[in-house]
Parts: sequence; structure tokens; C-alpha cells
Amino acid sequence: MIYKPQIFYLLIIVHFITGCAQFVPPTGGPKDETAPELIKVLPENQTKNFKGNTVLMEFNELIDATTLRQELIITPEPNGTYNLKSKPYGIELRFDQDFNDSTTYTFNFRNGVKDLNEKNPAENLKLVFSTGPYIDSLSIKGKVKDLWTNLPADKVTVALLDISKPDTIPLLLHKPNYFYNTDTTGNYEFENIKSSIYRLIAFTDKNLNLIFDEESELFGFYPNTIKLDSNIKQIDLNVYPYNISPPKIKRSLSRQTNFSVTLNKDVKDIKVEFIDESDSLTYQIRDKELLFFNHPPLLDTTLTKIIVLDSVGNILEHEQKVYFNQISTTRKDNPQVLRITTPKIRTGTKIKLPNEYLLNFEYPITNLDTSKIAIISDTTTNENFKTTWLDPSHTQLKIETKATAKREIKLQIESGSISNYRSDTNNTYTLINTLYQQDELASISGSFDEFSGNKIIQIIDSQTYQIIEQQNFTDNFNFPSVIPGTYRLRLIEDSNNNGQWDTAKFEENLTPERIKVSSGSIKLKANFELTDVQIN
Repeated sequence: MIYKPQIFYLLIIVHFITGCAQFVPPTGGPKDETAPELIKVLPENQTKNFKGNTVLMEFNELIDATTLRQELIITPEPNGTYNLKSKPYGIELRFDQDFNDSTTYTFNFRNGVKDLNEKNPAENLKLVFSTGPYIDSLSIKGKVKDLWTNLPADKVTVALLDISKPDTIPLLLHKPNYFYNTDTTGNYEFENIKSSIYRLIAFTDKNLNLIFDEESELFGFYPNTIKLDSNIKQIDLNVYPYNISPPKIKRSLSRQTNFSVTLNKDVKDIKVEFIDESDSLTYQIRDKELLFFNHPPLLDTTLTKIIVLDSVGNILEHEQKVYFNQISTTRKDNPQVLRITTPKIRTGTKIKLPNEYLLNFEYPITNLDTSKIAIISDTTTNENFKTTWLDPSHTQLKIETKATAKREIKLQIESGSISNYRSDTNNTYTLINTLYQQDELASISGSFDEFSGNKIIQIIDSQTYQIIEQQNFTDNFNFPSVIPGTYRLRLIEDSNNNGQWDTAKFEENLTPERIKVSSGSIKLKANFELTDVQIN
């Protein structure tokens, strides 16, 4: 849609008179369904020996370029920064440093330029020019998926790193020579690349610094060196968690009730040694946090040695002083209600007959009267059970039972049967659940021989990918009692038999243990038996 020049000039005059007033397009008339068309550009597309530092673009209608900074991808990355000036019918990009000599630059505007009225993006808007006598023309394209879901990975930065010249700096600390952000279908495409030798990586660049940061970003790489002398039609990549750096202490914080040590990553195990053997404190691991509790009461600072082991075998040994802020003298006179949580079971829900209950507590438990705990089947039968503390701080309790319930099972904990070191005690806690009958459940079994040796099979929710059930197997797997629902199967290679998935090691060119996710959903109905399942 093109506005008459007289109307346009009048609007510009109004804009300057009102200072910072925002230009608003006129309303009414037929809907604008056409995308802006580029009618003039300097330098022209495919220009050679370009020596300027400004790019000018003019369109056939009023445009909106408010998202251009987020959408525009320039490869290779130019020196310095640029100033973006948006005009009613065009844009100006002015760079504060010169472009590199004898280099082909590609400007991919993606959806950064739209018409002002209906926000239709300009289609296939791209500019290529060279500061030398020829334009590079090689290309690479492919798709990126999330290894754990097998879904397309959008907004992933795919990077080409030129390794033709020796360099002592680790490769992952280099900014890429060429980069591209995947679209919603996970596709990427490099064009106008010069002939050279490259490594190809992909990562979720959360902080937009074009460098992979291990702590929070997914990562993937193509294991082969690419000697680019012709177009490559398809190189597909997977991205996955990749944090192989040694664990570190991010911060420590003293409170009245606990002393917190926060790590930079999830860990496999933490051990605490007290330098003075007469000292002793209970402690708990919560995700990336180690909590020391003031129990037994600590009168002064104590020195501990923290030994941390992560999932890839890195070890951190750290000496940590532990102390507590002064505790309020009124705290002991006002005990609180002790909270009990059961993370895997909610009262009132329908469940399979449990063989154990897991109870979590906020603070270390100092008194547990098991005579006041009961597991009751079908409102009449009191079941035998065994209790086990799962951690040294006594904040995680497992209650195991071989219940005979057919219709309903109840866990009941009487008031005052549990107390912690702060003298908090529990109110009556009751967890009542109805049970699935066997003819209301489904079963699924099968085999998988593409991965040899030990494997891990997971039933996952088809929408959220949350793990529903999991087991290790070598030849055949069998889930005899599955709650009806729509699921997928995820198969994890466990080549070193350590019971977990292991990530890649880029420096050693080792790829991660393989994962297969079923391509389609599996709908399990009540009393339905699915056998000889194959994952493809």
C-alpha cells in the first residue's frame, strides 16, 4: 500500500512539530496484505570492492523496523558496532569501524522489516556484498534437534569456526566466523562462505555473546572437520546439556537457621569433613545448594572440608568456614507447625499400589515416633512397614511397605509424632488414595538392539516429556502396570554401564551417549497390552 506524497509530507511535518510524538498510520480502507518491497539499496546486492561503512535501504511503503536489531544476522560479525536509524520508508545502518578487507558479508534481515499497518514482514530480505574482488559462494545447511526430545531446536546459534590457522586459544572461546540462528523448524543455512577448514558447533546463546557458556546453555557439535570446497546440503546436529567444567562455589550465606553454600552446577555427591573432629553439624543437599543446620548448636565458627563429585568425574575440595547469625531469643518460645511433603503422591488422587512413601522435611528431624505412624489398607488392615532415613540430616524419610490394599490405601501420621531441632512438631497428617485395579492399567514391553549392552528405557509424557516410569535393561524391557495415557518412549545408551546418560567431550571429540525418542505417540488404554515394541 502506497500513500500519496502530500499526505506523507504533512505527517512528517506534524511529527517534527510534536517532537517525540509517535507516527500512527491512518486507519480505514482495505487491509494491506502485501509485504514491503525493496526498491533501492546501497550498496547494491552482490557489490564487489565495497569500501563504505553505511548501508541504506528504501522500501515502497511505510515500514516498522523496531525488531530489526533482534532479527538482523550479519556474517561474519563486523568490527565494532552499528547505529540503526529507522526512517518512514527505509533504514540506515552506519558502522563505526571499517569492514575487513577481501571479505564477503551477508546481511540476513529475517522478519526485521515489516509494513507499518499489518506487520507483514519483507520476504527473503538479504544483502550480500564483498570488500574484495570476488564474492564467496559456498553454503552449508541442516537441521538442529534437541537430543532429549527429538524436537526441532529453534533459536539455537549454529556457528562455523575457521581452524585453518594454528591458535593456542581453546576453540570454544573464539567467536564464530559465521553464525546463524535456527528457525522454528530447527533449520539453519549458511551462504556465501569462503573456502576453508571449519568446525561446526551449535549452542543456545542465552546471553547473546556468541560464545558457548557451559553452565546454562545446551551444546552440540559435528565430530568431523569440514574441509569446505563445495556446497554441503545437509549436516544435522543435536544439542544437549554440556557442563563438564569442574564444580565451583558460587557463594556462601550465613542465616540464623542455616549456612548455605551454593554450587555452580548439579552434582552427584557431596561429602563433608570437619577439621576439628569434635565438631558436628547436620547438612542437606538441595539441588545446587548445600545447607548446614545449626544442630547440634554451634557456639563459634567451625572449619569444614567440602568434597564435591559431579556426574563427569570432576572433584572439588574446598575448605569452608561455617557460622550462623545470632538466633533470636524469642524463637524457642514460638515453635512452628512442622511441614510434611510427599513429592510423588498427592492426597485424593488415584494411584497404583505404592510399595513406599517418600517424606520430605524442611529442617532436620530429631524425634520420630514410628508407633504413631500407620499404613491402612481398605480402611481396616494395618500394614507392617520399615522406615529409613535417606540422608544424614534426617530430612528425607522412606517408608517401605508390602500393602495388600485393593481399593484404598491411607498413610496416617498422628499429631506430635515428629519434631525437629527447632522444636517444631507436626499436626495430624493424612494421605488417602484410591487405587487402580489391574484391569484399569496397561502394559508395554519390547526390545531394542541398536544399542548394545546396558540401556535405560523411559516412559515419558507425550506433551511435557516428564518421566513417568524408568528401568534399566539389556535385552528386553517390560512395564506391566502403566496408568492409561498418551506417552512416548525414550531409549538412552549406557555404554559404560554407570546407570546414567553421559554427555560429550568436545576437546576429545567424543560424542554423547546416544538417545532415541519414539517418533510417534503411544496411546495406552485400560486393560491394554502392547508387546514387541520397537523404537524408531
